[in-house]
Amino acid sequence: MTKFLHFYQSHLFFRFLMLLLISIILGILWFLYLYGRYPLYFTNINWIYKAGGDVFQPQIGWEWFRQEPWHFPLGRIDAYSYPFGTSITYNDSIPIMSILFKLLSSLFTQNIQYLGLWELISVIGQLFFGMLILGEFTPSYFKKILGASMLVLAPPLIFRAFYHDSLTAQWILLAAIWFIILEYRHRLWQGAWVILFAMATLVHLYFVAMLAPLWAISLFFHYKRENNKWMLILDVLTVAVVIFLVGYCIDIFSLESKDLEEAGFGNFSWNLNGFINPLRYSAIFKQMSTGTTGQYEGFSYLGLGNLLILPVALILFLRKDYSPRRLFFLLPFVFVSILFSLFALSDKAFVNTQPLWNIQLPGSILKLCAMFRSSGRFIWPVFYFWVLFGLISIIRNFRYATPFILLALVLQLIDIQPLYSSKKSTGFEDYHSGMQSEFWQAAAKTNQHIILIPALNAYSFYEPFALYARENKLTLNWGYFSRAEYVDIENYANRVWEGLKIGKTDQQTIYIFWGSDWEGLAKKDLSKSMLICQVDGYEVVLAKNNDLTQTNFDLQQYCSFP
Repeated sequence: MTKFLHFYQSHLFFRFLMLLLISIILGILWFLYLYGRYPLYFTNINWIYKAGGDVFQPQIGWEWFRQEPWHFPLGRIDAYSYPFGTSITYNDSIPIMSILFKLLSSLFTQNIQYLGLWELISVIGQLFFGMLILGEFTPSYFKKILGASMLVLAPPLIFRAFYHDSLTAQWILLAAIWFIILEYRHRLWQGAWVILFAMATLVHLYFVAMLAPLWAISLFFHYKRENNKWMLILDVLTVAVVIFLVGYCIDIFSLESKDLEEAGFGNFSWNLNGFINPLRYSAIFKQMSTGTTGQYEGFSYLGLGNLLILPVALILFLRKDYSPRRLFFLLPFVFVSILFSLFALSDKAFVNTQPLWNIQLPGSILKLCAMFRSSGRFIWPVFYFWVLFGLISIIRNFRYATPFILLALVLQLIDIQPLYSSKKSTGFEDYHSGMQSEFWQAAAKTNQHIILIPALNAYSFYEPFALYARENKLTLNWGYFSRAEYVDIENYANRVWEGLKIGKTDQQTIYIFWGSDWEGLAKKDLSKSMLICQVDGYEVVLAKNNDLTQTNFDLQQYCSFP
C-alpha cells in the first residue's frame, strides 16, 4: 500500500510538472501570437503612458508604491491622493505583483512595468488549469492542449488584456471549477480554497466575490458526504479570517463603506444577448445593440468556435451522457449560474435594447450592489461553465473529438481576429509629456506638494502631473482610483481654494487650476495676492513667497507678480 501511494504521489507530481511545462511553452507561444513580444520588456513603458486611462492607472499606482517606504499595511501609499492616501488595491495595480516587484526593486535601476508579464501569467494559467480540468475526463495530451487553447481564446479574457489587466486572472475561476470537480471525486485538499481566496484577494476583489458561490458548490459536495456542521463552520471561518488578514495587509479596509459605493450599477451590466454579441470584435458577425452605454462590462461573446461546439455537445450529452448522477453534479452549477446571471443583468435588465425589467431595489441592497457596480463581469463563471461543458461533452462522447475541437479552434481564431489584433503590440512607442518647460524641474527642487483644483473628474488631466509628482517625490492630491475618498478629496481641494482667497497659502505647494471656469476664477480672485503663471498651457499658481522665488530661476518669463 505504501509503495502504491508513493508511486501515485510521484506520478501525480510528474503529471503536474508536465502540464506546467507545456502550459509555459504554449503560453509563451500563444502570448507572442496574440499580443506580440514588446509588452514583455520590463522597461517598455511608453505604450502605457501613451494609452492613458485604465491602462495608465495600474502602472502609475505601482510606480507610487515602489518609491513608498516599507510600512504596515504593506499596500499603503501615503503621498498619492494626499493627504488621505490610497492603496495598491484601489489602483488596480495587482497587489501580489506590486509587492513581489518591490521586493526585487533593487535589481532594476530603471522604471519598469510588469503588465506584460502578468498577461503572460494569465495565459499560462488558462492553459494550466484548463488542462487540469480536461485531464479529469481524458488522458490525451492533444485533446487537453486543444481544449485549453479554446480557453486562451476566450473573448472575455482577451478583451480585458492591456485594458483591465488585473481582471485577466480568470484562471482563478478555472481553478475553482477544478477544485469542485476534485471535491466531487473526493480528492481535494481542504487548504486549496484558502490559498485560492488569498490569491484572489491579492489580485482583484471581484474575483473574491465570484469565488464565493463556487466555493458554496464545493462545500455542498463535501458536507453532503461528510455531514459535519462543525467542520463547515471552521472552513467558513478560516477563509473569512484569511481574506481579512490578507486584505488588512494590503490596506483594503482603509476606506469606509460609503467610499466603496460607486454609481453605475444597472449601467455596467450584462445584456441577455451577451453570449452572441461580439460588439465590434468579430470578423464574421455584426455588432448587436445593447440597452446601456456600459454593457461592454458584460462582454461575454462565446466566439464561433464555441458556438459550433455547444449545440453538438448538448445533443451528445442528452443522447449519451445524461444520468441522475450527472444531474446531481450539474444542478448546483445550474443554480449558481442563475444567480450569477441575475446579478449580471442587474436591476435594469435588457435583451438588445428591449427592457426586461426595472426593479426599484431597497436603498440598503442597492448600496451593497454598488460595491460591485460592474455587475456584468459576474457572467464570467457562467461563460466558463458553458465552454467547459461543451469541451468535456465533446471529449467524452464524440469519436472525432480531436479534429472537431481543432476545427472549432481555427474558426475561433478567424472569428475573433479583430479582438486580438486590437491588442497586439507591433513596436516600441514614444511618449512625451506636455510638461517640457525648465520651470517644472526648478519648481520640483523647491516644492513638496501639488494640488489640482478642482479635484473632480480630472481623469485625463491628472496623468502628466501624476508622473511628474512621482518622479520628483512630490505629493499629489488627486488620482484615478477604482475606489477612493472622493468626497473628502474634493472637499479638501475646496477648502484649499477658500483659504487661497483669504491669503492662506503654502510656500512649498504648486497649485494647478484646470478648466476654463476655474482658470478664470484663479485669475480674477488670486492675481493680486499670488503669482499666476502660464507654463506649457497649464495655469500654475504659486504663493508670492514660494521657495522658488528665492532661487536664481527667472520666473518673469512665466509668471505675473502681484
